[in-house]
Amino acid sequence: MKKTFWVFVVVFSLLSYLFAFNVGYIELAELEPFVLTESVGSRTSNVNFTVLSKSNSEEVAIVLSGWLFDPGSENSEREVFIQLRGNGESYEKKISLMREGIYYTMNPFILSFRRGYTLVVMGLEVDYDKNRGDDAIELAFEDVSIEVEWHSDVSILLGEVNEGLFTQVSAILEEPVLLVKGGERPTGGYNIVIDGVYLHEDRTIEVAAKLQTPGSGDFVTQAFTYPHKAIRILGLHSGNYVVSVRMEVLKDGEVIDIYEYSSCFTLYSSKN
Repeated sequence: MKKTFWVFVVVFSLLSYLFAFNVGYIELAELEPFVLTESVGSRTSNVNFTVLSKSNSEEVAIVLSGWLFDPGSENSEREVFIQLRGNGESYEKKISLMREGIYYTMNPFILSFRRGYTLVVMGLEVDYDKNRGDDAIELAFEDVSIEVEWHSDVSILLGEVNEGLFTQVSAILEEPVLLVKGGERPTGGYNIVIDGVYLHEDRTIEVAAKLQTPGSGDFVTQAFTYPHKAIRILGLHSGNYVVSVRMEVLKDGEVIDIYEYSSCFTLYSSKN
């Protein structure tokens, strides 16, 4: 009776886990008739993909394939992972790549899951939401040189800069300045890069950032550092705004962590 009970508990837990994610994985016999229009990767690994679902759909359907460059290995197969992360949950599936010459190739497959999760394949984040919709426009921004206090936490601040000094305020009179802090790091070689700033119709400002970490074998300063990046966001009109920052942490071209922060401010501008 006890054995039957534990089997029931395990099966019920497994089904609850799977249905919570509701992830579908279908390996394809061949890529046709699909054409993979997007890609992400580096010189050693690459993932190609095309999103089949509409941008406003609650479910994501995406076709993927890829390759891994590893001329020194003699193994006929290589195991990699498909990962979904978000909302305090995670999903992981192990798949095998087959060796073809000096490459390991990933057979094409269709993956389906509920929107809102971060998709990572072979350590590379697949930005299936790259098309942000017709309501998003790209904003201009410029780097700002400021002095900041050392801080051990990763965070964002909004405010103004006067004579090189940053002041955190929520009511801003001119162009807002966004300060992204990368926290305390054990060595030098860390750098924050802003990839883009986008304004949506609901006055949400989306900021895509990357924290680049030292590469394997890089010579770096052996001291604690506090990477940060400040930008002045241009072209805004008066009103209330929400800023949402997503910062990927990269090592050797692969995403190893993701930070997401949000804040708000009111702009009192001379623009009409």
